[in-house]
Amino acid sequence: MADCTELVKMLKQTALDAVDAKKPAAVYYGTVLSAAPLKIDVEQKMTLSQAQLVLTRAVVDHYVDIEVKHETEEKEGGTGAQAYEKHKHEYKGRKKIMIYNGLKPGERVIIIRFQEGQKFLVVDRVCDHTVEGQWL
Repeated sequence: MADCTELVKMLKQTALDAVDAKKPAAVYYGTVLSAAPLKIDVEQKMTLSQAQLVLTRAVVDHYVDIEVKHETEEKEGGTGAQAYEKHKHEYKGRKKIMIYNGLKPGERVIIIRFQEGQKFLVVDRVCDHTVEGQWL
């Protein structure tokens, strides 16, 4: 929650600075050059490093809590003992899961330059990122 509060403060300060300067923050498009360390090429004019970037949750791996209430598929197996007969299990409650949103080389991103020009907010991808996983 502290990250969100800090992000809101930074966005408010950027808006105030933009009004004071009568010049809005600039919006750019960039391409991720590397993930670790994070480097983003901005419109072939400059390369931004991790120290210059502020990342939203839309572009980083992070945990979230979900609530589930369902049953597993009916399965059987094992040695034929009663414990391995065909059965289902209830699966419910609050669960912690990882959202894999970290940036990957080649992805295009939307960036906002803070008024002072030293920090850049990576808002989101220009299009969906590649999804990997066991169900694909």
